[in-house]
Amino acid sequence: MSGPNSYQPVYRQFISEMEKGFLLLNKASRAEVAEFIRTQQHKNGAFTDRAGSPDLYYSLFGCWLSKGLKLNEQLTKLSQHISTFQHDEKKVIDKFSWLLILLSLEEEKFQKPSFFELLRWLSKSGKNVNTAYRFFLFVLSFDALFGKNSVVYFFVRIFLKFYKLPEDLPCSFSAALLMAKFLTGKNVKHEAENLLHYFEKGEGFKVFPEQPNADLLSTAVALFTLKTIGQDLRVLAPDCLDLVQGNYENGAFLSGDGDSSRDLEYTFYGLLTLGALSKNEH
Repeated sequence: MSGPNSYQPVYRQFISEMEKGFLLLNKASRAEVAEFIRTQQHKNGAFTDRAGSPDLYYSLFGCWLSKGLKLNEQLTKLSQHISTFQHDEKKVIDKFSWLLILLSLEEEKFQKPSFFELLRWLSKSGKNVNTAYRFFLFVLSFDALFGKNSVVYFFVRIFLKFYKLPEDLPCSFSAALLMAKFLTGKNVKHEAENLLHYFEKGEGFKVFPEQPNADLLSTAVALFTLKTIGQDLRVLAPDCLDLVQGNYENGAFLSGDGDSSRDLEYTFYGLLTLGALSKNEH
């Protein structure tokens, strides 16, 4: 029986689905993935980017992976680091990542931003800030902080109605927009149909429909979102499963678009893809 406190924020659903994907791997691959995650943690407790430098955005994925795989030593080190970390107010992606890490670690002793403060974070512009990532992290953050708060969701519906969208939306942005509208109770049939335009048979989901290759970020987020709203994934499953299986390499997942770098972000998305397909793989 569902009670008033039974709602699970989307980021926790992310972790749960990713854990399902991890458990689909064989024993040897699970050990490789766990070891890869350990190697990506810096001595200061943060997780590292592709260059090996401590990075808050990559630490978010390290946190979620460690939560799903129950790597408690890694979580303890990260918690010690994040408790003293001072993020740069100008780096919006870092601010959202910092917030989601603290929520994921179930830290209570910090000043949680208001909904309108989150909107200010979202609206800040910057040459090095990816709009799709910013919106995606905003959706996860407001959902984590406010759950099913009807008053806040009323303001979100108004905001979404007047929010000026970029002309060319990447797949992850379209998925985040669909999720935001779904969470606030709006009809998302049109958005779901639009999201399916990013899928190409024999490939998977692409950043943009005209891209030559699918990638795991777009595929994972699209599948998770479509599964959340109740879309049947059986037609999509074979190609998406081929994509994720073809991009596993020594405990990590590659992006899928030809980039040979191994990192925490795409390892998370590879496992999330498997998790999203966990009931649709046959």
